[in-house]
Amino acid sequence: MAEIHRTRIAMKRAFLCLLFSVLPMSAQASTELARQWGIEASRLSAETVDLMLAVDLGQPATLSDTLTLDIYRFGRTSADLARWIDSSNGPHDLGCIFRGMASESEDQLIALEQADSPLSQRDHLRRLAKMFADAEMIALAAQRRTATPSLLPATSRASCEADLEATHRALR
Repeated sequence: MAEIHRTRIAMKRAFLCLLFSVLPMSAQASTELARQWGIEASRLSAETVDLMLAVDLGQPATLSDTLTLDIYRFGRTSADLARWIDSSNGPHDLGCIFRGMASESEDQLIALEQADSPLSQRDHLRRLAKMFADAEMIALAAQRRTATPSLLPATSRASCEADLEATHRALR
């Protein structure tokens, strides 16, 4: 049974890689894309919370192929937004946050697909839901292209010392 599940996961990943190779790249990153990304984060947050409730009621958290693709697309758009912020000399911490969300969305989705217990499923869903909720506020900062105030300057574009709480304070 576990082998069938692993095979299904591998097939799903291969399908998604193929799909991404034939789909056009996302639209040029911009403040409008940041706004749309925030709206999508809100929708994904609601769907993720619904899955958490299903787990709480003793039902398995079964991700549809559409939801899986939407989460991968969210991560890909996060990476596009990070490149936009970096290339337009935007606030360094926003680029870091976008890169982190790109990585986290993929990591949590893979972990969720491999989860072997309802408790583990719920934990990965909770992390996704929190990230999507945070993304709604980050989208506002990206539209304004404002830095979060209390961050130390990073020595390299590859290192990210962003503090999500500082971002929350900047948006108040």
